[in-house]
Amino acid sequence: MKQVKTAIEAFIKAGDNRDIDILEHILHSGFQNIQDGFFEENGIFVFSKSDYIELIRTKKFGGSPRSITYNSIEQTGNIAIVQVKLESQYLIFHSLIVCVQDDRQWKIINNTPTIEMK
Repeated sequence: MKQVKTAIEAFIKAGDNRDIDILEHILHSGFQNIQDGFFEENGIFVFSKSDYIELIRTKKFGGSPRSITYNSIEQTGNIAIVQVKLESQYLIFHSLIVCVQDDRQWKIINNTPTIEMK
């Protein structure tokens, strides 16, 4: 579980700091970010790894430090499902994050956030 938390914390901090190099490393090649709504737009939005990194690079995502509260972590074999609450000064994210162990390293393969304004 410690390695799963380390991967999640690297993912969150990389977004907060807009660290593209860490994101390239910690996100699985099949990564998807699935969210309901995109700023003022309604609907379901699915972002691939490259889409997500571009949103960070262009400063549409990320840039604000967030605290992490773990609600649950369930690991079965090489898959871990984690529910977290991430809170910045502007937003609160309730995220379901799925991690997979790929070549002995935990990587983020899915992030499904519910986002609320503070």
